[in-house]
Amino acid sequence: MKQLNNRLWIAVLIFFVPFFLCAETDSAQTWGMNRDEEFVSIYDDFDDGSYGRSEYRSVFRTVKMSAFARTKTHPVASPAWEETSHLTAVVLSSEREEEIRQGAYSLILREMDGVYYYSRDGVNFSFTLEKAGEEIRAVLEGYYQGRNADWLEPVWNHYQENYIIRIHSAENIFEPWREVIQYREAILMATLLGDRDQWLWGIHDGSDILKLP
Repeated sequence: MKQLNNRLWIAVLIFFVPFFLCAETDSAQTWGMNRDEEFVSIYDDFDDGSYGRSEYRSVFRTVKMSAFARTKTHPVASPAWEETSHLTAVVLSSEREEEIRQGAYSLILREMDGVYYYSRDGVNFSFTLEKAGEEIRAVLEGYYQGRNADWLEPVWNHYQENYIIRIHSAENIFEPWREVIQYREAILMATLLGDRDQWLWGIHDGSDILKLP
């Protein structure tokens, strides 16, 4: 009986192991990316008016860095939008902001309006940094209620101690046939630049591209 049980276990393993191996292979093929290749991800079910915050964090978009070489950069300003830039709730640390001001990353600065231009390895976009205002406070107050209320002030203080990112031009990565920058494309660029630890629930952790090798 014991030998029979052992044979049954061996048969089960022989039957299922190929499925596990295939699942791993299919997963890698589905994502279509080398594990060592850099990429950036955002939540793509963000709520309009929440500056990129996703309520459910249920839809992802992931872009390989190499994809930016096949897209073009366009300004946010367009006849299709009233906005000339897209404000986001993505945070960049005050430490990184100071390094940018001191010229640590050789970014081009347009002094008339304080817009910085990033251009490296096929990635091109422009941005400004600012302190979070009442619009961001309202987003936090809308979420940090009830059992989450204790987090409101710590997260708000984190925003006040650092900076948020406003995108002025971005890559048309999701709709390359258009010359209009969608808000999700602005969020992608902000996430590329932003801190790797984002405190606001629903803002995807950033890539901190300035510190990438």
